[in-house]
Amino acid sequence: MNGYSVLILDDEEFFVDVLIEDTDWKGCGISQVHGVHSVSEAKAFLRRNSVQILLCDVEMPGENGLALVEWVMEYVRFSGEAMVCIMLTCHPEYGFLRKAMQLGCQDYLLKPVDTEDLQSSLRKAVASLEEQRLRQKPMPEQEVDSGRELIRRKILPYIETHLTESFTVTELADSVGLNAQYMMRLFKKETGMSVLEYVTGKKIFRAKELLLSTDRPVEQISGELGYYNYSYFFKVFKRQEGKSPAQYRKDFKK
Repeated sequence: MNGYSVLILDDEEFFVDVLIEDTDWKGCGISQVHGVHSVSEAKAFLRRNSVQILLCDVEMPGENGLALVEWVMEYVRFSGEAMVCIMLTCHPEYGFLRKAMQLGCQDYLLKPVDTEDLQSSLRKAVASLEEQRLRQKPMPEQEVDSGRELIRRKILPYIETHLTESFTVTELADSVGLNAQYMMRLFKKETGMSVLEYVTGKKIFRAKELLLSTDRPVEQISGELGYYNYSYFFKVFKRQEGKSPAQYRKDFKK
């Protein structure tokens, strides 16, 4: 790889311009830098482009940066793509810092950002990405039919068995000795959907079963399905079903 790509998210356009202008990106091993100014813009950009490092402001109008990082980390967990997140903020509040670390952010930098601190963090991010790239297993020489058989006989049962746990696409591939990227391509060919889409569908189906067959609180059901953040589970459920978990239970129990 000749260099990595960075996305900067901050609602202050001037701040983004200053970071782009004042930072020695090339010296940090970065070849592309892009800027956006809202969470919705960031999501749209990330869906279309490959990005390895995200610089993200915490406090913004509408959805905050932590909501985006949570969305990104869920995507990364099931895509096999490596991404490092660095949070930026004017307010060093412990609650924000704790949540950022829980989500797996590498660093938490105070604004106005010191250029040397930022470049040190970027070099650390690039080193982490290089290490992850070197750890990747070479693609095994297996026929596609054999691989697709593994999807049916091993991968799908593994997902079913571990549905209530938090696992990564790499762990899923390792369970059958396949390269993660290769496994994801086979999975899409076999099921017609990505690993994330499949696992999310299974989790929501299990959630609906539990909502209708038990009186457990929705927050408890969320935790049992591996969603440690209830608000994220709420959003995923509503996006899939068009209504909240509580409304779903109420409607079907009438």
